[in-house]
This record gives sequence, structure tokens and C-alpha cells, in this order.
Amino acid sequence: MNFKKFSVYFVFVMIVFVAINALVWQLFTSEILTRKQSDIMTGDMSRMGYLPHLNHERKNSTTLKKKHLNSEQYSGEKVDMITLGDSFSQGNTGGLNRYYQDYFATYLNMDILNIHELPKSRNYIETIVMLHNSGELKKLKPKYILIESTQRKVVSRLSMPIDYTTTSTNLDYYKKKNNSSFTLPKVSFINNGNFKYLAYTFLYNFSDRAFISKVHHVKLNQKLFSIQEGDDLLYYNSDIRAIKKHSKENLITVNANLNKLALLLKQQDIQLIFMPAVGKYDLYHDYIIDNNYAKDPFFDYLRPLKKDYIFLDTKKILLNEVKNGVKDVFYVDDTHWSYKASDAIA
Repeated sequence: MNFKKFSVYFVFVMIVFVAINALVWQLFTSEILTRKQSDIMTGDMSRMGYLPHLNHERKNSTTLKKKHLNSEQYSGEKVDMITLGDSFSQGNTGGLNRYYQDYFATYLNMDILNIHELPKSRNYIETIVMLHNSGELKKLKPKYILIESTQRKVVSRLSMPIDYTTTSTNLDYYKKKNNSSFTLPKVSFINNGNFKYLAYTFLYNFSDRAFISKVHHVKLNQKLFSIQEGDDLLYYNSDIRAIKKHSKENLITVNANLNKLALLLKQQDIQLIFMPAVGKYDLYHDYIIDNNYAKDPFFDYLRPLKKDYIFLDTKKILLNEVKNGVKDVFYVDDTHWSYKASDAIA
């Protein structure tokens, strides 16, 4: 092949390459890889699964009368409740009244402070122990401390041996800036996401997780979401992988660790609350058509155990909402629950 022919072929290939990227970007992937406005949210699973037709756009807004304090807003005042947890506690779901703490604050007329895990603590329990041992809890004087964790991470976070002698060297860390706003990176219209979209669209025809995706896409036996294709369900593959960790023995260990923390806090007249955020797969399990995966026994094992703390059974509460026909208890495109779940739990 001479140089002239090679140049023609090269230019042709580049034109096709750019054209495919431009077309896929314009029609599909720009919907999941960018945001139209900074306060318009879409979910993490439609983005990771390259499923733009399952986006549920929602605008961040707050209508509740009373709001909680995030750690960077705290200026030393007395609080009724401290909350500590993962992205559920940081309002990462987006949309209307995205913080469950605001429902607690409004309905129970409480002053609530949301804090962060301290450096050198290995989990949420050790963060609370550090605040206890340092005398910080005596300054805060909360009536309640609420620990939240997504279901799939409870065992890995809370079943390890706890160091009850630990004291933080940096207590101001719980006042750090709250990271509740996820920012999508800037993406050019030419990007590998366009080809992932094409690959996933094809592979989802043969596998509910497109063989390689972190997101399962399955059908439900009824419409439980408000978008047009309301009988679709997206959930993380991590929900499936976590099931093997949810043995009776592991949940007994988690419960024992929480009981020990609860008894420690009672010395200061503080009541511990534990709120495991039910996984999306577990909540909608019985509605999945042709489900090939096991049922998650997490709540079945944890419910009957003797507890010295208040247990918020989010699966029981939210499953009742689903059974009563409430749509969008979780957002279809997200691993987080919606304001309707926060309302029901509060």
C-alpha cells in the first residue's frame, strides 16, 4: 500500500471513529456522564451500567422545617443526636429532602449533628469509642448516637475486634467539610464510555450483569418505580457477593460489638441506635422474575438477637411501603433510597 492510499484509509477510519463517538455521545452517554445542572442528580447505577434510559432525574431541594447540622457547620452547641455512617448519611442520593437526618430533626424536634469517621479508627464503633474516651461526648451531650451502614458492608465494618482503649489525636476531624456532593469528572465526547455503552447494551442481552458490569439489570413482576419502564431493577453485584458474609456467626459478632458499645454509652445516658440500610437487592428480592441468586439472610439472623441498642429494621419498614404500592422507595437508577424511605423510617 502506498502512502496516498494509507492516508485515505487513515482519514476514513478517523472520520468513522469520531462520527461513532459523536453519535453515541449525543444520543446516549451524555445523559449519564454529564449533568445538565449542578443541582440535577441522577443515580450511580445507571451511570456504571451504561443504562441512560433508566435515569431518574431529580433536583436537590429541601422542604422540611428543621435541618440537621453537617460537621463543618458545628460551632459547639448541644445536640440531641449524633449520626455517623456512609453515603446514606451524607445525602448522596440527591433529590427532594435527601438527608434522612432532616426527617428525624423535623418529626422529633431534635438538634442533630452528622459527623465523620475519625482517622486511625477502623470503623464507626471505634470512632464513637474515641469520642467517649477523649471526653468529647461529655461536651456534645447527645441523647442518642445513630450508626448507619449499608447492609452489604455491615459485617466487614463492625465484626472485627474493637479497641476500647483508643483515643484520637485529632478530634477536630469530625468537623471536616462534608463531602455530600459527588462531582462527575469532565468528559470529552470522545471517550471509552461510548464503547462501553455499545458493549454493555449488547452483553445485557445474554447476562443480567453484562458478564463484566458491576450492575445487575433485571425485571420485576410489577412496576415499582415511577419511570416509564418501572418494572426494571438495578442493583450492585456487591449485594450478591456480600451474602456469603452474612452468616449467623458473623451477625452474632456484629450484635455483640454493638451491645458492648451500647452499654458503654449508657454510662453517659446515651442511647445507641443502629440503622443498617437495607440493600436494594434484598428489599426487592421477592419481586424479581427468574432470580438465580440466593436470598440474603442478614435481617433474618439479626432480628431475633438480644439487643441493648435500638434497632431500626429498615427492611421491615420499607418492605411494608413496597407492599402497599409505594413506588420509588429506592430510586430506580441508584443504590440509595429516596426521600420516601427516609420519611417512612423517621
